[in-house]
Amino acid sequence: MALSKTITLTNNFGESSEFNDAYVRVDRVEATKHLATAFVGYYKSGGEDFLVSLSVSFEPDLDGPNFIKQAYEHLKGLPEFEGAEDC
Repeated sequence: MALSKTITLTNNFGESSEFNDAYVRVDRVEATKHLATAFVGYYKSGGEDFLVSLSVSFEPDLDGPNFIKQAYEHLKGLPEFEGAEDC
């Protein structure tokens, strides 16, 4: 399971680069009963060349699907992932 989305990254010199169909993958989730943190990696199209990572926190549903699936559902509900497609 992963997402595909066009992203724009800016380097330390202020130069922007656009990556069409970047591969967005939840690399791992750390969780307690009350808080889960998903560590998300962005990769060039195809999922091999690492670009950048971020972490996103959410409240897990202990009776719901596994935490990785919950992380993807949470990501798809965030404004910065609007338009992301399952891949």
